[in-house]
Amino acid sequence: NTRRFFVAVHVGAGYHAVANEKALRSVMRRACLAASTILLQDSGECIDAVSAAIKVLEDDPSTNAGRGSNLTEEGHVECDA
Repeated sequence: NTRRFFVAVHVGAGYHAVANEKALRSVMRRACLAASTILLQDSGECIDAVSAAIKVLEDDPSTNAGRGSNLTEEGHVECDA
């Protein structure tokens, strides 16, 4: 029994500097691989795969999420998604 799935991630809409393209492609690739690793396990659940991908994206400073978030005027991370 072969599990079939498709994993895709994105790092947001809007302008992305060409200088960041390599880093963003890398983090998206790593996020997809993290999710795929979960899904390839016999007990792999979709929610766990999504969580694994999000963790990779949020832990990478090149994204505008988690560690790489824009700061408020007070210097704090404020997420509204």
